[in-house]
Amino acid sequence: MRKLIYGLVALATIGLLATSCKKEETYSFVVPSGSILVSMPGEEGTTSFDSFNIASIDVPDYPKGWEIVNIDLYNGTITVKAPSKFDDEEEREGYLSLIGYTPQGTRKNLTIYLAIVESAVDYSDTPANCYIANKPKTRYIFDPYTGGNGIKLETESVKLLWQTEKSLINYLDLRDGKVSFYLAEAKAEDDSDEPTNKVMEGNALIGGYDKAGKLIWSWHIWVTNGDPREETITLNGEEMMNRNLGAFTNSNRSTDGAEIFRSYGMYYQWGNKNPFVGPQRYNFPGNHDDILYDNKENNVYLEYEASSAKVGSLEWSNANPMALIKGNKDNDYDWLFEGHDNTLWSEDTKTDNDPCPAGWRVPSKSVFENITIVGSYDDMAWEEAQPLYGWMLEDTATGAEHFFTAQGRRNYLDCRLDIFNDDYDQPIPWSGYYWTASVAGADASALFFDLNTATRTWNGIDVARSMHRANALPVRCVRE
Repeated sequence: MRKLIYGLVALATIGLLATSCKKEETYSFVVPSGSILVSMPGEEGTTSFDSFNIASIDVPDYPKGWEIVNIDLYNGTITVKAPSKFDDEEEREGYLSLIGYTPQGTRKNLTIYLAIVESAVDYSDTPANCYIANKPKTRYIFDPYTGGNGIKLETESVKLLWQTEKSLINYLDLRDGKVSFYLAEAKAEDDSDEPTNKVMEGNALIGGYDKAGKLIWSWHIWVTNGDPREETITLNGEEMMNRNLGAFTNSNRSTDGAEIFRSYGMYYQWGNKNPFVGPQRYNFPGNHDDILYDNKENNVYLEYEASSAKVGSLEWSNANPMALIKGNKDNDYDWLFEGHDNTLWSEDTKTDNDPCPAGWRVPSKSVFENITIVGSYDDMAWEEAQPLYGWMLEDTATGAEHFFTAQGRRNYLDCRLDIFNDDYDQPIPWSGYYWTASVAGADASALFFDLNTATRTWNGIDVARSMHRANALPVRCVRE
């Protein structure tokens, strides 16, 4: 047990005040990051805390070998130093216990995770709207003052907006001009302590706020095992990821529901960088949105807003990245209220609003121009084809065959999940859509294919279908 006391008043005085004050007091004591992570033995690390009406701080315990350098109540910082040697049971990680006392003697207990995390991935020099995180027990770092393809931001603080799994993103912090977060190692399925060397897969969104507390930008964190940048296919001479943006696999004709669901990924309104989750399950029962959690593991929910002069703008969307914007009839069902901004995504270059990781972008429609449904799959009985939730597509220029998942869309009218086509009399049980960066007049161009229940030998494919821009569709990124 190691015990230290830092304060503005002596604890003896606290005891006297506690007996003389009868009024109910207001106080708070919070460490937003929840951790101090250092990159090597012997290194110092600092984190901030927020407090109100906390007069002193007691440190009852901390890991062996660590040193409490300073706790600054005035500036709200805690600095520790990691052990430099490990020959006497010094600990590489553990918890720092803190007790904050009010002048009346009320106590608030906190714990902070301390660890030497030698594995780090730094994206500071490769800004984007999406960062891939695929290594467990690793600290990830990015630049909070740069968004998109280089837009400058005046970020003062960051916050986890949502995550698809509890404790997916850990120890989020903004310090020394960089944002960092930590990925834990996934637990073994048999609940043993055996290392898995894997991450818990999921997606998350981190928001950046300015001095006034306004949300000004957000970054998608794509947590997946493997590396989508290395698992690619070639279409029309372009290198394309073999999975959807935000997906964890390509189901590749599997009929297993879990594998199909893992292949869906995120949904995007055309030209919008913000990712939106899909259904709770692969077959859309009840068309319920996937479950989301905040940093306190409370449920948070997507919002649905009608486009208007206030809502239907890029600035409003950036400040409200959890809001899908319904199509505006007077603007040809674009989520933007006035005009069609054809520069949000580009056929030729990566834009500030491109949702793909650094080095990748939304493809032009030309990438799909040579593909068609593989003949044997076109002739397949519906009962055999439907459980695949996808289609084998052939590149007629090379003969190569690739599987594309059919994960439906969020439709332009109300932004709700939709795995059927628009035919009221003969709805199709599943349909596949993939955005391109190409525009088609007031609409934008997308790859579209479907399975027809009534005439199984005519299964539709359109490599450049005009789709209203308020639709939210998946994206397959191509290398820049």
